[in-house]
Amino acid sequence: MRALSTIGLLLTAAAGVCSAAGPVQAVTAAQLDAAVPKARDAARCQAGPGECATNAQAAAAISRAIQKYGVTARGEVVALVALMAYESDSWTYNINHFPGRAGQGTRAMLMYPYVLPYARALHSAQVSDAAAATADDATMNSVRGLVLNDDDSFGSAFWFLVTTAPQYHASASRLRDGNLDDFKSYVVDAVGGTWDDGRESTWHAVNNAL
Repeated sequence: MRALSTIGLLLTAAAGVCSAAGPVQAVTAAQLDAAVPKARDAARCQAGPGECATNAQAAAAISRAIQKYGVTARGEVVALVALMAYESDSWTYNINHFPGRAGQGTRAMLMYPYVLPYARALHSAQVSDAAAATADDATMNSVRGLVLNDDDSFGSAFWFLVTTAPQYHASASRLRDGNLDDFKSYVVDAVGGTWDDGRESTWHAVNNAL
C-alpha cells in the first residue's frame, strides 16, 4: 500500500500538481528572495525608479494583505504573488510606464476602471466626485496615487480576487494548490491578461518557493 501511495505522489508531481498544503498565513523575505531573485539586491532600488521595493517590503505588505482579505489558500497566494511579481517586474514598478497608461498602477498593475473602485473602497473621503471611469489623465493619476503605498499596492491583487473575481476564491476547482493551468485560467479569463513564458516561469519560481 505504501508503494502505491508513493507512486501516486510521484505521478501527481509529474503532472505539475503539488500535494495538498496547509493555509498560508504569511510570506517571508527569504521565500521571496527565492521566488523573486531580481529583488534580492536592495541596492538596485537606489538606481531605479522611486517605485522600487525590496523583498522585505513586499513580504511584510503581502502578509498583511493575506490577513486583511482572508486569502490563505496556498494556490491563491502563489497565484497572486506571481501575478504581482510579473506585472511589476519584480517590484520595480508601481505605475504603468510602458506605454504610460494614465491611472494604471499598483503592484498588480490594475487598470483604472479597477483602481477607481479600489481607491473608493479604501479612501472614499479622498476620491472626489470628479473621479469617474472616463476622467482626465490628471484625475486618474491622482486617484491612482492614493493606492500606491505598500499596503494598498501589494494588497491590490488580493482585493481584486475577493471582490472582482470571487468565483476563483475559496473554490474547490479554481486556483488549486500547485496547478499551473488554474493560474493561466485566472490570468486570461479573470484578469484579462495575456499568457507568455515569463508568466509561467514566474509562477514556477513562486510555487517552488512558497
